[in-house]
Amino acid sequence: MSRSLTTFELEHFREQEWAQVSPRLSSAVHEALERVLQARDGGVLSRQQCLLLAHAQGDDLLGLLLAADDLRRGLVGDLVTYVVNRNINFTNVCFVGCKFCAFSRGPREADAYFLSLDQVATKAEEAWTLGATEVCIQGGLPHGLPPFYYRDILLAVKRAVPGIHIHAFSPMEIVHGVELTGMPLPDYLAMLRDSGLDTLPGTAAEILDDGVRFVLSRNKLSTRQWREVITTAHR
Repeated sequence: MSRSLTTFELEHFREQEWAQVSPRLSSAVHEALERVLQARDGGVLSRQQCLLLAHAQGDDLLGLLLAADDLRRGLVGDLVTYVVNRNINFTNVCFVGCKFCAFSRGPREADAYFLSLDQVATKAEEAWTLGATEVCIQGGLPHGLPPFYYRDILLAVKRAVPGIHIHAFSPMEIVHGVELTGMPLPDYLAMLRDSGLDTLPGTAAEILDDGVRFVLSRNKLSTRQWREVITTAHR
């Protein structure tokens, strides 16, 4: 019978050495974890081994946590960093209609809003004054958006705060911008980069399976489109 991990064990699992825990593991879990730890780069596990670790309990779960923490420490160390960021959602009006979304509104709803370029720039200035080094800018997809509106947001923010990092526009928004302007995707992304876009969030991914996506959000970009935007942005 497997047992649940206690709160004490979860809080103090790093205090226990792998050598102390490994003898208590089931042989299959021990074999999988040793393969990963010996490779030091994640190793290659079979689908069956992955499923086994995903359902680990008790001592097997404790061993999985220790192995993962040990691998993480070896790869990246113990230094944790963070970015002071402000999220700026320039509108909550959206026509996409994702079933899981509690953010979007119709254009006539009482709490629908659409920030002007000056308001977006002011919010970025406020963030900079308070110590932020980055703004994340995204919004709903409203009908009638000016073709170069995403570019204009970038220009407005960079004029107001030249030094701030702009992390903006999901792949869904990028596809929408391409459709509005008629520009090829590489050219559109290059234009946004030259207008101040520093990095692109990987949102709008949800579950990268078109069958599931059709159920959850049939109006959203396809898996192929999401991958194309991300790989083009990386290039």
